[in-house]
Amino acid sequence: MTKVVDDPRNDRAEAYERVGAWPEAAALWAEIYFASGTRDRDAGFAAARASLAAGRSSEARALLDDLDARGPGEARVLELRGAAHEALGAPDAARVDYVAALEIDADRPRSLARLGALQIAAGEVDEGLESLEKSIELDPANARAQLDLGLAAAAAGDRERAIRALDVAFQSDEPTDEERLEAARRIGADPDVAPWLAPVVRRDPQHTEALWRLGAALRAGIEPGRGLEFLRRAAESDPGDVAALVAYAGGLVADGLVEDARAILEHARSLELTEEETALVDEVAGQLADAESAGPDDS
Repeated sequence: MTKVVDDPRNDRAEAYERVGAWPEAAALWAEIYFASGTRDRDAGFAAARASLAAGRSSEARALLDDLDARGPGEARVLELRGAAHEALGAPDAARVDYVAALEIDADRPRSLARLGALQIAAGEVDEGLESLEKSIELDPANARAQLDLGLAAAAAGDRERAIRALDVAFQSDEPTDEERLEAARRIGADPDVAPWLAPVVRRDPQHTEALWRLGAALRAGIEPGRGLEFLRRAAESDPGDVAALVAYAGGLVADGLVEDARAILEHARSLELTEEETALVDEVAGQLADAESAGPDDS
């Protein structure tokens, strides 16, 4: 970072950043910026960035407004102000900033990625996918852009494109467990989702949804027996979770264990079911009836 003013406090401000002391870094960078008579734009930008990292989005936007007013047309300032606007719940203003940043520098992967995410959120799916693809071309390691692309492609029905992007995204530790689950929900029972869910189960061995979705994914592949074990664990982890019970009962029916399946379904029917849950139970009960009519239980 080039400094206009050689301020002895620079090293201390950078040290605060290295240890994640963002409020302290923001305060010190702001001191340096204003002590320079606002000539040290790098310090002003660092103050805004640290303020945003500290959760002080309004302070960050105010600093960025000041920087833009004093020297308009700087792409990094507009891009960071877009992030501040997003944090403040102003997606339209964020889009304006990202577009302006890209008009100055078309090869900014972060602006492209965030613009793409906002376009998709606004229902502009094709435009959003295109922006995300451009971002990934510039920065293939951007897990967040890969995740946004994968989720959007899955919602648009482009399964192959979705799985390709999500595989890359989940090689990073950045996505949350909930984002891994959301990806699995959108793709469904597919062996490709098993590696996405395995870390969730390692972190939380009693996570009911992760367990049954992992089980369903394994059963869709070459490990049906192992998958059934995860389905059993899911049903046992929360005997009131109808989705887990139905998944386990369905696996039991498929494996010819109709008596065990019947017991699970009887327990499910003893719960207070919603209309949707009743339909799920009825569907597996129909599978059970078909299995029973086909022959006796050989288990």
